[in-house]
Amino acid sequence: MSGPGDATAPDRRIGELAALVSAITAVVGLVLALFGVAFVGGSPVNRSVAAPADSTATATATATATWSTSAVPTDSGSPGASDEAGTAPAASAPPPPPPPDVPKGWRRVGEPTLTVVFAVPDGWVRKPAGAIQSTWRSPDGTHEMSVKRDTSYGATPREASVGQLAWYRDTAASSMAGLKAVTHTTRQNGKDALWLEIDYHWAGQTEPRKRVELFVAGSAGQVYQLLFDTAAGPGNPNLATQRELFATARAQLLIDRNAP
Repeated sequence: MSGPGDATAPDRRIGELAALVSAITAVVGLVLALFGVAFVGGSPVNRSVAAPADSTATATATATATWSTSAVPTDSGSPGASDEAGTAPAASAPPPPPPPDVPKGWRRVGEPTLTVVFAVPDGWVRKPAGAIQSTWRSPDGTHEMSVKRDTSYGATPREASVGQLAWYRDTAASSMAGLKAVTHTTRQNGKDALWLEIDYHWAGQTEPRKRVELFVAGSAGQVYQLLFDTAAGPGNPNLATQRELFATARAQLLIDRNAP
């Protein structure tokens, strides 16, 4: 028969084993906690252990992330970017350059109905105005100047000059005869232009005349014409004067202008 001391030995070993398992469990739990691994009742991945899913901290973090995402422009553009693009001011056209100084002995004239500004020598007399041109004559009648805006023959200098020259060659219409013409290319008002150099005489007369005529396109489909017509006998000094007049008038010609 066993004594009371023999019955207590197995119980003691079981108790020691239970204590050892408990200690090991506690150590394992502590190690796992240090590495952030949920042991019992852990939170799902990417959810804070410190705050429940419906806590104030979680709601604040979610709201912040949502605002940050919406504030980043996407390919389709955020509302702010669209507003900025829509309200950006359009680049305004540069103002026209100021007119050149009028040389001594000339004065500036504006023809609002023809949208052109030009200069004429002092003392020149204006002839009755036409619907499409403004004509001026020197006091001695030697020179005549005309500024014209027309659409009769086309919208380019080439078309207009060809059409005008064809009309000049029609003696019944123009009263011009013996006509010889040379076409020159040039630049005027920053654009490609043409000018005609015409030798002729009036029908029924023999006195030779010289006409120089510039053609430059405007902005609305019209072609502007500037001409000088001069009596031009052999050795006539009027031709040198005509060249000077033509050069000065070209420098002062401002097309597509309503006022000086």
